[in-house]
Amino acid sequence: MDSNDIVAPFVLKTYQMVNDPSLDAFIRWGPGNNSFVVVEPLEFSQRLLPAYFKHSNFSSFVRQLNTYGFRKVDPDRWEFASEWFLRGQTQLLKNIGRKRQTQTRNSNRIDEDEEQDDMATEIARLKQDQKALEQELVGMNKRLEATERRPEQMMALLHKVAEDPEILPRMIVDQNQRSKRLADKKRQRILNPLLSSSPEDTPCMSWPPSTTTNGGHVVNFGGYSPEPEVTPAPEYPFSLLGGGF
Repeated sequence: MDSNDIVAPFVLKTYQMVNDPSLDAFIRWGPGNNSFVVVEPLEFSQRLLPAYFKHSNFSSFVRQLNTYGFRKVDPDRWEFASEWFLRGQTQLLKNIGRKRQTQTRNSNRIDEDEEQDDMATEIARLKQDQKALEQELVGMNKRLEATERRPEQMMALLHKVAEDPEILPRMIVDQNQRSKRLADKKRQRILNPLLSSSPEDTPCMSWPPSTTTNGGHVVNFGGYSPEPEVTPAPEYPFSLLGGGF
């Protein structure tokens, strides 16, 4: 027999498995009879590979297919094809040979690089997920600590009220004064830029308007009144009116 007519043993055994109808539960021809499908990779590895190739390593079988030029044609199942691997045309099997060693090494190197890139991407994603979980855990711990402190704060307030019944009215006055002070500051921030942006428009007026005394009383012009003096509020563990509960 001419050496060019010899079929590689791996190719021949693979064809025999695919072409055997009794093995269709494990490996069979594809719908177009120009490819084959490994239906059950686990059963295929445990039962057929030891009988035909004296090993049970499915990954090794796939690498051998790549070495002989077979390609995976369906991303969702183990379906492989070669232009010379056709049902009933055994005369074409002789055309299936090993790839050159250089091509195989380059292909393996590309596959390894892709696997490393995928692994690096997955590691980066896992780190981001871990960081997000850690931040969420910190927030939950803070909320839990705040919830645990509330009974203590309530008891402290009740103790203060028992000692000084006037504490609640003072807290209400303090809250009102702080709200008024914040509103005055906001109003001043709005008015000051408007009054100082164009001096030519108000040549004879300064802000705030000057004050004079009349019989010992302060007279204000321009509707301006000085900010009232605010008595500082007593220090309590939290503000009853400021959302402490």
